[in-house]
Amino acid sequence: MNQQLNFPFGVKLNGLGSSVPSQVVTNQDLEKIIDTNSDWIESRTGIKKRHICDSSLGEDSLSLSLEASLKALGDTPASEIDLIIVATSTPDYFYPSTACRLQSKLGATKAFAFDLSAACTGFVYALVTASQFIQLGTCSKVLVVGVDIHSKILDWTDRTTCILFGDGAGAALLERTSADKNELLSHKLHSDGHGGEDLSAKCVIGGYPLGKVEKSTESVHMNGRKIYQFAVKTIPESVSESANLAGLSVDQIDYLICHQANQRILDSVAEKMDWPREKCLSNIAKYGNTSAASIPLAWSEFANSIPSGSIISIAGFGAGLTWGSLIWKWNK
Repeated sequence: MNQQLNFPFGVKLNGLGSSVPSQVVTNQDLEKIIDTNSDWIESRTGIKKRHICDSSLGEDSLSLSLEASLKALGDTPASEIDLIIVATSTPDYFYPSTACRLQSKLGATKAFAFDLSAACTGFVYALVTASQFIQLGTCSKVLVVGVDIHSKILDWTDRTTCILFGDGAGAALLERTSADKNELLSHKLHSDGHGGEDLSAKCVIGGYPLGKVEKSTESVHMNGRKIYQFAVKTIPESVSESANLAGLSVDQIDYLICHQANQRILDSVAEKMDWPREKCLSNIAKYGNTSAASIPLAWSEFANSIPSGSIISIAGFGAGLTWGSLIWKWNK
């Protein structure tokens, strides 16, 4: 049975937008600074290039979020937004939140705003959270943003991690509709903190209680093998779980928009689900792993090519460990 039927209202998608920095870093560019080569990177990750922020151009989490949000809003006035949720693990400030800064830039004067941190699963968590506010009748219009700037916390001498990540932002405008026109058919979220050390970026701000202030952030640490195994196991399980909650079989899913971490992971998920590879939409070759931005970047890019009425599974996995998926009935 559809798990959403008891809500008094439904939720629908009314806009998508994305933004990436102007600077493009290709695999060939990385060959010049670390011991690697383009063919090795592409064969193991599927990545050909990524976009990296340039602070001298004023590019940061806020600027990317703003551009993506304006595209998602379209003709909708920012003054009509009730809530802004920004999923990010790399904000420009510890506080104020990126969401509050975005609220100010947009002029969304009646919106309350907060950031949500669930790493690469952040956009999935944020979509579900936003939908709860709408389906319960608390909010009418919610702006959901996924943004991450991993370039500022990478060790650019570590060829195992710096080749993977890019910067970017994606946004979705959700609106209230009648319960019978609800587009979010089901969802299921998970966390397992026992695997937290397998993918981490530790923030160091000083000693305790009165030690020297370090003002530094340790670079990204990842156990690639364990994260690969985690993703290939949990994503098929999660997609099947949310499909079942929606009263569907996995064969009824038309497309999977999964977190774009590694093409090998997407291919392995397709193989486990007994799906053709093209069913798992991928743009990782152009952007790399943009963390919380990867799903809305892909959704925005492929929106025009997905037929109306399609059943989409949206799935994320990342640090925490966190993972989850939802089923969306796509209406252009």
